[in-house]
Amino acid sequence: MREVSYFTLAYNGKRYHGFQIQPGLETIEGCVLSALADASCFDEISKITYSHGGRTDRGVSAIGQIISLSLPEKCFPERAMKVIEDKCNDVYVWGYRDSLPPDFKIRYWALWREYIYIDKKKNYRSQLEELKKVVNQVLSLKTLSPFYRNFKLDRFGKYYFSRVILKIELKEFDDFLILIVRAQSFPFHFVRRLISFLRNYESELSFQDNLNGWPGGEAEAENLILMRVMTNYYHKQTYTLEKIMEMIISSMFSSSSELLLNLFDFLSAAWDP
Repeated sequence: MREVSYFTLAYNGKRYHGFQIQPGLETIEGCVLSALADASCFDEISKITYSHGGRTDRGVSAIGQIISLSLPEKCFPERAMKVIEDKCNDVYVWGYRDSLPPDFKIRYWALWREYIYIDKKKNYRSQLEELKKVVNQVLSLKTLSPFYRNFKLDRFGKYYFSRVILKIELKEFDDFLILIVRAQSFPFHFVRRLISFLRNYESELSFQDNLNGWPGGEAEAENLILMRVMTNYYHKQTYTLEKIMEMIISSMFSSSSELLLNLFDFLSAAWDP
């Protein structure tokens, strides 16, 4: 069987209708696979071996999305990268890894995914130190189902909400509050639902009372970034992480230069090999 390659993608999600292919809508995956097919870089074996590391909804951006597939023999990774960038606006292919095992699929081989949410502090009723205690309590939950009370829970499998959350952190920079969540996998819209819960948190009430009184809902998609999909196979960079962060975050926030200065050292820790 042919070896597999993976590509690290960054994109501004505001111009696309999400990552996954949707008939009649412009999506990142649709553009990428169409570009590869038009350039004879996507065949039946590519289709069978194709996988992606994380689903991002409409408006959600990424710095470290990954797609993996087996390229036809005459299509080298460098050519595939150029093909994608030439056709797909606001999509940057800034790393790749080739010669991976034939059964490599990033969806199943990923060790964890990390999302960040960049928000304004003025959106919160409680202070940072109180909110840090709250996220520690979230980490101790055995199930995340309390965040989905307004869902028809019987639609989901028995273990759907039993996820391994590896890290939840809160940081503040000037007027911004940053939420970082790392997990092996995520239930539907979890990070945005957690943001909604934290925004509504009343420090004079208990954690359980806040959960019971929370009306549900999700924060805006446009402030959410898929920061990294972690794998044991490190990529070869074609852009610097600093350049990628500058391009993506500056396209998301008007005060990006000041924000980037404060964020880069902190967020780049997710990219330590």
